[in-house]
Amino acid sequence: MRSLLNIIFNRTSVREFVRGREISEQVVRDILRAGINAPSAGNIQPRTFIIVQKQAVKERLYELCEEQAFMKDASLWVVVCVDLHRHLKAARLTGVDYDYTGILPYTFGVLDAALSLENMVIAAEAMGLGSVIIGSIIEHPEKAKEILKLPSHCLAVAILCIGYPKEHPKKREKWSYGVIVCKDGYQAVRKEDVTEYWRRFITSELKRAGKETTRDAVEQLLKTRNYGSVYSTQYKEKFIRETNRKLTEFLASQGLIGKTTSCA
Repeated sequence: MRSLLNIIFNRTSVREFVRGREISEQVVRDILRAGINAPSAGNIQPRTFIIVQKQAVKERLYELCEEQAFMKDASLWVVVCVDLHRHLKAARLTGVDYDYTGILPYTFGVLDAALSLENMVIAAEAMGLGSVIIGSIIEHPEKAKEILKLPSHCLAVAILCIGYPKEHPKKREKWSYGVIVCKDGYQAVRKEDVTEYWRRFITSELKRAGKETTRDAVEQLLKTRNYGSVYSTQYKEKFIRETNRKLTEFLASQGLIGKTTSCA
C-alpha cells in the first residue's frame, strides 16, 4: 500500500522523454487495461481510447495541440474520448431505441474519462514511465472529430502522452490540505490562503528552474506575478468565451447534450 501511495504522492507530469525508446506491447496493454478497469457509473463505460500510430495523424494532432515539442518524443499517444455512441448503438442493436443524452450522461462520460486517465497515469508511473495529459485537443472538437473519424455522440477530451522520462521533474506545489479539504460544507478561500499558496508555488517554480530562492527574490517576483495576474493572462476571458461557444455548439450538434440522432 505504501508503494502505491508513494507513486500517487510523487507522480508529476513529464515533458522530456527519451526519443526513440519504445514501450513493449505488453506494457501498453497493461496501461490501457488500467484505464478500462476504472470505475464507471452504471458500468456503461462511455469512454474510448484511440492509440495514435500513423505519423500523418500525429502531425495533425500536434498542430492542433499548439505544437508542444515534447509530444513528438513520447512513445505512446492515447486519445481519450467521452463516448456515448457505443452505448446508444449497443442498445439499438439489442432492440431498444432510447435517449441517453444530455447534461447528466455527458457529465458521467467526462467523469469516466477522467477516472480512466488517472488509472493510466498511475499505471505508467508504476512501470517506470512518465506521462503528461494534453487537454488542448478539446478546444478544437470539430477538427479532432475529422482527424480521428469520430462518430456522433463522441468527443476527444485529452491526449495522454507516455514515454520513458529523461528525468523526473520536481513536483509542483498544490493547495494545502486545509484549503481543499472542507468539513460538513464548503469553506471559502481567504486572501491569506492564496498568498501562502502562491509564495510556496513561486518558490517551487524557482527551484525547478534552478534560480535563486532567497526571500527577497521570491517577494520581488510576487509583486509582478500574483495568482490573479498569472491565471487571467493564461486563461483570457475572450478565449474562454469563444471556446465555450464553440464547444457548446459542437456538443449540441453531436447529440452529446441534446436529442439523439442516428447511431448507424
